Amino acid sequence: MLWLMLGVLGGYGLGAALTARVVFERSRAGFLDGAATSRFRRARALADFERHERHQVEVIALLSGVCWVVAVPVLVLKHAVTDLLFARPVGVPAERRCDQDVAERIDELERSLGIGAYAGEGSLPRPEGPPQRLQGRRPPRP
Repeated sequence: MLWLMLGVLGGYGLGAALTARVVFERSRAGFLDGAATSRFRRARALADFERHERHQVEVIALLSGVCWVVAVPVLVLKHAVTDLLFARPVGVPAERRCDQDVAERIDELERSLGIGAYAGEGSLPRPEGPPQRLQGRRPPRP
């Protein structure tokens, strides 16, 4: 019975140590990758991590190690769970619609609103080019 308890405690301790190490390494790599690619060089990013971030990353790793029974499945299933929670519906995304469908819809809307090619005689001509900025001046009155 004593060996069973020691084995269970040893297994729990081993699981906690491994989980804490994995969480620490992932957090450290995430910080270094983010800092090194933006404005820091790798050596400076490592010094900044050691000076500012190491303590809080150690605490998070320790807490994850202590509750490794919950943390390990979360680490393993992280991508599957996020894909499931944030999944887009199956179908054609709006970005991939056929250009012809979009052109037909624009044409239908212009026809119903009476603008564009379907504008009547009294309509204003469509301006060419980008709009001019007023630069603090009031627009001229007609």
